Amino acid sequence: MPRESDKMTRSAKKTGSALKQSKQPKTCAAGFWKLFPHLTLCGTLVIYAMLGAVVFQLIEGRSTWRTRQIEEEYRSFLTELVEQVKNDTGNGSNTTEVVKNVTRKMKGFKSIWSQSPDRWSFSESLLFSCTVFTTVGYGEIFPVTLIGKVVCVIYAMVGIPLMLLLMLDVGDFLALVMSRTYSKFHKLFTAFRSRNWLPWKARGRELHSDLQTLEDGTFAFGHDVVIRKPLDIRHVLHSQADVRHKSIRLQNNKNIFEKIIAKENLVRKSPLLRSLSCPQLDHLPLSSTGYVIWDFSGLGDGMDMLNVPLVLVIFVVIAYICLGGSILSLWEKDFSGFDSYYFCFITLTTIGFGDIVPNNHKFFILTSLFILIGMTIMSMAFKLSQTRIVSCYRKCIKFVSGGNVRNEEDD
Repeated sequence: MPRESDKMTRSAKKTGSALKQSKQPKTCAAGFWKLFPHLTLCGTLVIYAMLGAVVFQLIEGRSTWRTRQIEEEYRSFLTELVEQVKNDTGNGSNTTEVVKNVTRKMKGFKSIWSQSPDRWSFSESLLFSCTVFTTVGYGEIFPVTLIGKVVCVIYAMVGIPLMLLLMLDVGDFLALVMSRTYSKFHKLFTAFRSRNWLPWKARGRELHSDLQTLEDGTFAFGHDVVIRKPLDIRHVLHSQADVRHKSIRLQNNKNIFEKIIAKENLVRKSPLLRSLSCPQLDHLPLSSTGYVIWDFSGLGDGMDMLNVPLVLVIFVVIAYICLGGSILSLWEKDFSGFDSYYFCFITLTTIGFGDIVPNNHKFFILTSLFILIGMTIMSMAFKLSQTRIVSCYRKCIKFVSGGNVRNEEDD
């Protein structure tokens, strides 16, 4: 007998482990298909940026005829500027007058003259593509050909909605992750402060609860609240005669029902068919066997229910800007002092003055990646802080109006 029991336990363990192993691939597959739309959206944007870099490099990087025309205009301008300086110097003009004339002449300088095909490398074209669909627009590099301008318009019309969709999607995901992380840490901090997780505290609570249990099956919580423990069904049957008679009647009904089943020949080893048990079930649509894939419906729903302090949101944004600024200052030698942090803030807020732009071509791909990640973090920050700002605004309006203004929630 012990050997047979051991064999049964071993077989039960094997079947249990087999069930766990069979459930693990299903769980992994379900998790993959849940993340599949988000990963596809991110991959689509990356491919779109690289495709734009290749297209702009081919169009603007090989416009030789347009380059010759620009170079001729630029040389004629420089020639006029040099002749102006020579004439002023030959006429005996002082340095102040020469500088004034040169400054007046420099107003006719065109920014298009600084554009050349040599600037449209793959990394610089990739940075330009990212600044187009993120609406940053430094203005430091731009297309000069007619084909390049038309392609830029079409590229922006498709890329900007795609970038906004990515910001909504990833922003919701990051906001949800941050909210859950904050709630977990808040619970851990609360448990640490109360020290309920200590083993001797748990034993003390159990002893205290046992002392409060009375002999007649009641729980006493203090002097005023008493909760009676539910009685066992056997006690009820022995104490209540009508309930006992009803149970005997139900037992007889059970025997009759079993006889009916045996008569109808429905007791079988195989599973009970739907057509035999309930024919109406055959008319119902079959349940889907595939995995549920999110179709991007309901973006932004439930964001007002996430509870994250505004100070923590601001801290995350400032930390990311400080991290990016400290890294950019390592390879951008032209950035000095506060310039790198200023550049990060102006870029992530899509202001893009163009007064400070990166110049190291080797790290343009990393700069583009920094912009994309930073835009999603800013989207998360906007979502989490929106409810806080609206609540603060309502309180300020009530305070200024002296309580005379009411909103829909109060009604």
